[in-house]
Amino acid sequence: VASATRATTRRGATARRATDRPRRVAERSTRVAPRALESARASDAPTYRLIMLRHSASSGADGETKDADRPLTREGRALAKSVATRVDDAGWTPDLTLCSNSRRSKETLEIMRDEVNEAFGTKGRVMYLGSLYHYASLDGVMRQHLSECVVKQTTAGDGADGEEGDVVECEIVTDARTIMAVGHNKGMEEAASEYCGRDVRLQVATAALLERARGEGDTWASAMADAGSWTLVAVATPEGIIQI
Repeated sequence: VASATRATTRRGATARRATDRPRRVAERSTRVAPRALESARASDAPTYRLIMLRHSASSGADGETKDADRPLTREGRALAKSVATRVDDAGWTPDLTLCSNSRRSKETLEIMRDEVNEAFGTKGRVMYLGSLYHYASLDGVMRQHLSECVVKQTTAGDGADGEEGDVVECEIVTDARTIMAVGHNKGMEEAASEYCGRDVRLQVATAALLERARGEGDTWASAMADAGSWTLVAVATPEGIIQI
């Protein structure tokens, strides 16, 4: 994965204030036709699936716009559409989406929904969380926090707690099999790496596709608690699918 997608991890809140620009890497340019995606395509076997997506390319800090309010660039909008097409071609469409409430994350998801597949933003199946923005800059906390959010939104009678400005009118999706998280580095890279037990690097508009066998009696709570038990199946970039 590191040879396919390379990003420099910046520490602290400065990571989010840097200009989110995609790096062109030769290995990322190989496209995989839909019919050749069988190893990455969602299978019929009982599984849980996670799509760990980093938001698309956004404008740089200008000293006036708050970091959370930075919009996507024109290029970023095109990249969001492209990566959505790759993920959709592979059959990885979410039953539930947890998205940072930053503008660049919401715009990424909106483009995926409006221009590729409405399943990326089905009404009542999307939750925008400020915590996915704030926690992304902290060391060693994103996986645990994301896991807690997933469990709350998939457990009957529960439901994630929202912060001011969150959109929390989201159903409890007890039958979810594929969940997508949209957010920021360094938290997204760190969480994805911890889930699958290997180094995952996410450029802007790049998604790690993780899968875990679902045994009898398994729940999202047991799946998310078992760090390192997920398999990195593929990485989706705007240029194509990189099979692992």
